[in-house]
Amino acid sequence: MAVRRQGGAAPRMKILVLASRSPWPPTMADSMTVNRLLRFLAARGHDVHLACFVEHAAEADALERELGQHLASINTVIRKPWQARLGTFLRLPGAKPMQVDYYHSRAMKSTVERLVNEHEFDVCYTHLIRMAEYTRFLALPKVIGMQISQSLNLGRMYEVVKDPLRKLFYFIESRRVAPYEATVAEKYDYAMLCGQSDIDEIRRRTPLANAVVCPHGQNVPDEARLNPDARDPHSIVITGVMSTYTNVDAASWFAEDVFPRIRQRFPDATFHIVGRNPQASLQKLDDGKAIFVTGEVDDVYEWLCGKAVAVAPLRVAAGMQNKIIQAMASHTPVVATSIANEGVGGSHEENILIADDAEALANAVMRLFDDNTLYRRIGAEGRRFVQKYWTWDALFERLERHLELAAVARHPDSDENAGKAQSCEPVRQPESLDSQR
Repeated sequence: MAVRRQGGAAPRMKILVLASRSPWPPTMADSMTVNRLLRFLAARGHDVHLACFVEHAAEADALERELGQHLASINTVIRKPWQARLGTFLRLPGAKPMQVDYYHSRAMKSTVERLVNEHEFDVCYTHLIRMAEYTRFLALPKVIGMQISQSLNLGRMYEVVKDPLRKLFYFIESRRVAPYEATVAEKYDYAMLCGQSDIDEIRRRTPLANAVVCPHGQNVPDEARLNPDARDPHSIVITGVMSTYTNVDAASWFAEDVFPRIRQRFPDATFHIVGRNPQASLQKLDDGKAIFVTGEVDDVYEWLCGKAVAVAPLRVAAGMQNKIIQAMASHTPVVATSIANEGVGGSHEENILIADDAEALANAVMRLFDDNTLYRRIGAEGRRFVQKYWTWDALFERLERHLELAAVARHPDSDENAGKAQSCEPVRQPESLDSQR
């Protein structure tokens, strides 16, 4: 039973957290989010137990060394990629999404059952629908961090991708994900999603009265690192994991269709593609003169703070885009498509510039090159926007609040908790973000 602390603080809870990937090292968006969430919950005084997959014993050891001191227990299941791929192939005739079948594991099922039997958890948090099979039927208060509507994201990929095999994959997976995510979301006390558009997509199939807008946050670089006058002139940067289709398509499109338009007026302009695992098609764009592909870098903020403009020319996306929040936090003016901004909620001409075709994107970047007043204002307002709405603590406090609400609602035996369950309303997204939808 959750124990309420003095001073009105959230109760100390025993929390089970499930993740499909090791949160250390935090090299992917989901592992970064879970890593920060675990540290936040532990720092708030909660007893946090983690169950996650790892690919090998060394990864489990590294996780234990990094987070063991913060968590009540770390429970890992080794699952090698070839095992996951084989299992997915064997389950193709089924109806579940392939991303769910990929993480099917009897060992994980046994691990979760053991933990639930050994501990009296106040609440369970599941990160992403790919882990929902292990918790959706648990008789526990539970919250799922869906992050995005997978059906929305996959449907958009299907519309844009040209490769026939990829197109077939996105078609099949989107048809499987759509009913699955709607059904799964209803099994939890709260379903947390990054943006209203993601919620609206799932609500096409189910009322989803338990949905809450709750994205994840970003680090905000120190003021000392920011110097708009010390940036490389006429430099453009895009960041992200450069092996994902969304980023590969965005970077390629910008390099081939947008950047040449900018070079006509600014022949000294440079375009920097920054991120781990760049596909071969992106590496071929690196000419060593105007377009540079870095691969993985130690500090993405060093690149963002050193370039003039950041772009997010995504044609396929759902949920929030880290690349936009990181750039804004760096005082770097951002030019993005409407889809990329959808889960961020930036205001056009106030803290971001929005453009959706090649000519408009090029013109927006060149406006920032030409107009120093606009350049400084968009950069400064973008940073203020992130500081107000997108810090880790502010958003994790919202998630913590809903973990508490779920736990309290299931424990009506306490007079204090009974009154609290009746008086607590789900936390809404800030009005300034709602208004951007």
